[in-house]
Amino acid sequence: MQAADNESSDKGMAREFLASEGVNVDRMVSDGLKRIKQMQMIAEAKKTEQEMFASEKIKAQATQWVDELLSKVDFSLPELVRKEELTVSFRNVEHLSQEDIRVILIRHFTLKFLNQQKDNQQ
Repeated sequence: MQAADNESSDKGMAREFLASEGVNVDRMVSDGLKRIKQMQMIAEAKKTEQEMFASEKIKAQATQWVDELLSKVDFSLPELVRKEELTVSFRNVEHLSQEDIRVILIRHFTLKFLNQQKDNQQ
């Protein structure tokens, strides 16, 4: 046991020891790195899946919010643009269809709610 401890303290000696025991060190390292990469990819995929689920949930909330907002009799897009401090790049905002406005507002509120959620988590 003492010999193994001494030989494992030096990388070169450890390689020689493992090789003398019949271990293919290069293959072991390669397999280990592949396994690490695979585990990282799985973790990243799970994280992405969770983020997508969270963003879909928030998009649904934003959609509900926008639909309620647009259903109000006193809804005013120019007032909302001012209140939300939106930068509007459309010159003819008054010519947008109701569906165009809905899509734009859903995107805006989805991003806003996502940012609020991130701020609350920090």
